[in-house]
Amino acid sequence: MLRNKQKAVGPANMPRLTVLAGLLAAMMPLQAYAFKIDTGSTDWDVNWDNTVSYNLGMRANGIDPMIGNNPNFDDGDYKFNHAGDIITNRLSILSELTAAYQGYVGFRLSGSAWKDFAYGSGDATNPGVFAPGITYRSLASYPNATYSSFTNRYYVQGAQLLDGFAFYNTQVADRAIYLKAGQFTEYWGNSLLSPSQGISFAQGATDGIKALNSPGTTTKELLLPRPQVSMTAQVTPQVAVSGQYALGWTYSRLPTGGTYLEANDAAAQGPSYLVIPTAKAAVLVPQGESIKPSQIDNNFGLKVSWTPTFMEGAMGFYFRRLDEVAPWILTNWKGGVPTDYHLSYNRGVQLIGYSLDTTLGSVSVGFEASYRHNTALATALSPAIANQTEGAKGNVFNIVTNAIVPLSKSPLWQTGTLTAEIGYTHLLSVTQNAQLFNGVGYSACPSNNKWNGCSTKDYVGAGIVFQPQWLQVFPGVDLSMPTTVTGGVWGNNPINPGSAGGAQGFFQYSIGLQALIRQKTTITLSYIGYHAHVNTTSVTPSGLPYNNTGNGLIDLNDRPWVSLALQSSF
Repeated sequence: MLRNKQKAVGPANMPRLTVLAGLLAAMMPLQAYAFKIDTGSTDWDVNWDNTVSYNLGMRANGIDPMIGNNPNFDDGDYKFNHAGDIITNRLSILSELTAAYQGYVGFRLSGSAWKDFAYGSGDATNPGVFAPGITYRSLASYPNATYSSFTNRYYVQGAQLLDGFAFYNTQVADRAIYLKAGQFTEYWGNSLLSPSQGISFAQGATDGIKALNSPGTTTKELLLPRPQVSMTAQVTPQVAVSGQYALGWTYSRLPTGGTYLEANDAAAQGPSYLVIPTAKAAVLVPQGESIKPSQIDNNFGLKVSWTPTFMEGAMGFYFRRLDEVAPWILTNWKGGVPTDYHLSYNRGVQLIGYSLDTTLGSVSVGFEASYRHNTALATALSPAIANQTEGAKGNVFNIVTNAIVPLSKSPLWQTGTLTAEIGYTHLLSVTQNAQLFNGVGYSACPSNNKWNGCSTKDYVGAGIVFQPQWLQVFPGVDLSMPTTVTGGVWGNNPINPGSAGGAQGFFQYSIGLQALIRQKTTITLSYIGYHAHVNTTSVTPSGLPYNNTGNGLIDLNDRPWVSLALQSSF
């Protein structure tokens, strides 16, 4: 599939687009089949696609008391507290309508709706006692054990508009011009598995819920559409210029507290509480109002693509101004006591980038380098600033390199793909609010220990997606074994949210068996797990031990699960 590469038709004429399309087709559990609508005119091409998905997930391990006794992890752990509990029972539909007139003007609409029958009972907590006279229930992250509207929408039942845009393709002086306006995703650069390190950083909000549920999901698949306009002009046969201007902003969807896969019980985009344990009791800190950028805030990007005749591949040169989509978690303080915690989003980051993609034999190779000015850095819950509207900021340098390798026929498989990516981040300087930077050698991280989650100046992350395939194992049935591992190899990411977004020793992994039936329906059985390094333990005032600090999402160590997913299109 990847050996017979052709020049891609469209903006920038980049060969790597063909290879990436092949990779995504291999990694996606379903091929799209269009239902053509007869308009009675040969000028119109109208397609309506529908994809129905069902996912049944089961908890593989019981609760580890060292996690369930932590008052900031118990809500998520006790929501489904026994091995064998159904943690997701989700039915969803994706509907897509595309119409084109004579191939040069048209529109696209898409939306999805879902219902998860496993989440109907609301929040749950440890049934025990945290301190004399203080139950875990009284420290619950959600008031009255009721989920926020955000959690209800994205975990219980909801719907959303995805794409909603019009396009127009034309020529000026025999040079192609491509225009789009509306709500859609725009994705620049070559990074596949490194959302925080790539040139596409914050080009759209990302679905963090999906990222934890499906390890190895590509960055492009995690992006959420946003209102914007874009244009690409083919200036010469080798050079194309692209521009993007955002007409709206939205935040990334965090894995929400009180659900099975979470970062922390308090990580809720809606009313919730953060628990700060003390020697005799606990401080319950309410969530305050978020600080968000304006909807239209001069977010734009410029890109020059060059496909030189002397090489098989392309280079890209980028400049972007952006507002970030992942929040700082900040606190306001009075008399040494936090009065609230709140989410705040960084504005006005400047990014300069370079990308190169080429082929070495049958292997597609990608490279990126980017510099970000005043990007958000990992920020600690520190009283160093009484009223906090922004967290730590700084300048970082990122490198991402990857390879897509087609698997040749062997005694173990017939075909397939192997994708590997390495991302490197170097902190050049801390430019603002250094007293809040959660980094080794800074006052906001008094332990000065990366194994407690302190960020380091250098971070290396990596990801591997291995998918061998066996064709026509049964009549009309192809089998594959999608296997993924992503995580931190060295150091902790200084980019916000720090070790929660990339930490040494924190890995997500999955292994599965997938059947593609008549190129239309898939059935996938997967085991999905997580591993983070635990560094210190504590004891509650009632004498219960619990894991206190570590590196990465330590609360997920007892939450591996088994997924059975079915998907079909019509």
